[in-house]
Amino acid sequence: MRRLEVFTLALACLLTLTACGGGAEAPDAGRDPLPPDGGEDMTVYDCGGLSVALPTEHLDLLRVDTDFPDAEESWKPLISVYEKASYEAAMEDFGGGGGFLFGFLAMDQAAFEQHISSDGSGIEVFATDGERYYAYTFPTDVQFYRPDAESVPDHPDWPVWEKLCKLGPQVREDFLTRNNLQSFSVQDFLGRLDESGGHVVLKYYPYFLKDGDTRIYNQLLLRQPARQGEGGLWAVEQWLDARGTQYLYFPDSGKPAAEHYADLQAACDAGEHPELLTPVGAAEAFVKDYSGHETVEGSFERVPEVDQGYMERNQRLQQLVLDLEFRPEDVGDMDLLNCVGEATGDNWGALGRFMYGSDWFNPLMDAVAEAAVGGDQQTRNRAVMSFLLATKDARTDFRTPLDEILQTQAQADPGAFTAALAEFSEEDQARIRSNTTALK
Repeated sequence: MRRLEVFTLALACLLTLTACGGGAEAPDAGRDPLPPDGGEDMTVYDCGGLSVALPTEHLDLLRVDTDFPDAEESWKPLISVYEKASYEAAMEDFGGGGGFLFGFLAMDQAAFEQHISSDGSGIEVFATDGERYYAYTFPTDVQFYRPDAESVPDHPDWPVWEKLCKLGPQVREDFLTRNNLQSFSVQDFLGRLDESGGHVVLKYYPYFLKDGDTRIYNQLLLRQPARQGEGGLWAVEQWLDARGTQYLYFPDSGKPAAEHYADLQAACDAGEHPELLTPVGAAEAFVKDYSGHETVEGSFERVPEVDQGYMERNQRLQQLVLDLEFRPEDVGDMDLLNCVGEATGDNWGALGRFMYGSDWFNPLMDAVAEAAVGGDQQTRNRAVMSFLLATKDARTDFRTPLDEILQTQAQADPGAFTAALAEFSEEDQARIRSNTTALK
């Protein structure tokens, strides 16, 4: 079973951004520029056939590693640069783990595919030579260390550390041009995947086998990667969870995906893996291999396109209940009512599972009650009525508190209440009336 890893392109945490210039930051006019190329100003390191140049004036402050005997060619560090004092102090006190500033590594196509389908924190792929990809590596926490440092920014060596942190992004730009590499953007790569089309979209209901629940679903995007048309195998290329987080998938076979799928297509042509010749069969195989989940008929549903609204509403609804718990003063009445008014039954079902065991229900209903009456009363009424309709089949008792809220709204402005009610279909009006004591 493959461990679930969140795909993200945000590669540095806040401490890194403040302490080391953010890793991916480009050189700017406020920095000391690198010395000119050549002569005694730069020391050039041979790193597996590529050149990395460091300012000679700083070498006495640096530890530079270029020898990685245990590295595999598919994922090969080229150079790692440390602040020497932090490295040595941390090594003496803890056996390592200090002073890292930046580095470079090279990866082949298969390793690159696995990298972009995993977390990838502290690694930014920024260049290619057409065969290999090159990544800039940087710390995701503050690596400055002195045994006597009670307050890091106040330590007398801190300005030196800050100056050394500015080297990495500049050395990266020099590495790109010095080795005649092509700039590369993972964002552009992902954009080409999204624009290439030809996907089949399936909803996957992970709780269907357990209790028939179809309110929570992931969305799988499948394509025929080796041969299109009849007889071509299908494979999951991307999937999105209920909150809209995107995950890429490449088979971890040690080969580039294109080569892996070409071999697998040949096996299918020979009569093997017949389940992969349909989107649902390929999705079942993916779910079992990736998550270890069993599926049944009904676990998947083919749909015309990805439902972006479902995922966005799930995100908004979950963020809303978290805001009400931790910073209710930041939640405006109309933002609150618009969120609950737009949520569907599926969204409320997803929230119930996401927030299971959390006391979100009472704070939410109290906030809706407080926001129920005010300016633009008809809009407020419509949002609460939509809330009632969306939760009519919910396993949680929304009806009791919503009944009281609707009574309050009907009494506050009967005309606005009647006008809001008229915006719904006759069937929905009847349902609202049957669940509202004031209208019976």
